[in-house]
Amino acid sequence: MAHYEIFREQLAMKYPAYGHALWVPNPEGPDSCVEVGDVGYIREGKFHRLFNALLPANHPSHRKLGAPRDHEPLIPNPSDHIKTSTLEAGHYCSRGVCVAAAESDVRASKPEDFSQVSFKCKRKQRGAALFLPTQTECQDTIARGDFGQWIIKHFGESLRFARRHGLGIDQTEDIVLVTGCHRTRSWANVAFLESQGEEPVSFEVKVAHTEDADINIDWQISPEQIRGAAVFSWGPSGKNPSENQCVFIRGFSVIRTPRKLPKRRDPVHTVLEYVAERAPDCDMVLVHDDDLARIDEISDGIEHLQSDAMMRVLRKLQPKIEEVSFGEYVSILSLSGSHTPRT
Repeated sequence: MAHYEIFREQLAMKYPAYGHALWVPNPEGPDSCVEVGDVGYIREGKFHRLFNALLPANHPSHRKLGAPRDHEPLIPNPSDHIKTSTLEAGHYCSRGVCVAAAESDVRASKPEDFSQVSFKCKRKQRGAALFLPTQTECQDTIARGDFGQWIIKHFGESLRFARRHGLGIDQTEDIVLVTGCHRTRSWANVAFLESQGEEPVSFEVKVAHTEDADINIDWQISPEQIRGAAVFSWGPSGKNPSENQCVFIRGFSVIRTPRKLPKRRDPVHTVLEYVAERAPDCDMVLVHDDDLARIDEISDGIEHLQSDAMMRVLRKLQPKIEEVSFGEYVSILSLSGSHTPRT
């Protein structure tokens, strides 16, 4: 299992409402970042944008790849549909990962001050940790129904668009319509492979706030601080890094049925397969990343699971699914939101 898959799987189980954890949060260009409405795909832990469903075909951001033929922009109701919130700076660790050492506040009291952060993972266990040195902005659309209807109607042309550009996208479930994301200035990612020991991963960071409201972020990392079976990556440093690093992404995926998905490690693809299995005569299945949060609510929690055990849990719980009619399609299935949370 690749390190970026471990990172995604482990954080999805611990923080299912946040969505897909990206191993490579960096934008594709200096003037671009992940936006609500982006249509794209995730490969090796990085989101790749194809076009934005909210924008017209002739928008300047479509200059690189263009837009699908007969592109029909998504017009949400209400037009002011994006809500914002924040995620606090700090450590976000999967089950089995602990903060072995850390300062309570990474903000430097003196210009030369660095704070040490160290993570450890239990022996013979996979794990992940995300460290955010500064506050993170969260964006989400409140027009989820409009977004769901748009991807149901246009997923086929989005897939054809990707194929026309030779991007290696073969299946509809590889296409994601972004409904929300977390963007930050910098980050540190750790993926723990299964190891025989509990060797820590350590680094030092300094976050300095000036009187002029500037932010300076500095990392100090040396190879000897990354021990054992762990992979480590970190984000930008310097003065006022742009808030364009996308650490979490949330969105819709669709699969035509009946078709058995290939064996995958992604938990959302397991949900797709479960819903398709429950109703093999259905035309298609629509799922969202936060379906994992719904499953977490009605179960005893999913953070203790590996994604290969998710199907067994779904078959046991049998969460409700709903069927709707839309356009040319007889029925569309998705996990129902009418669950009764566990007590």
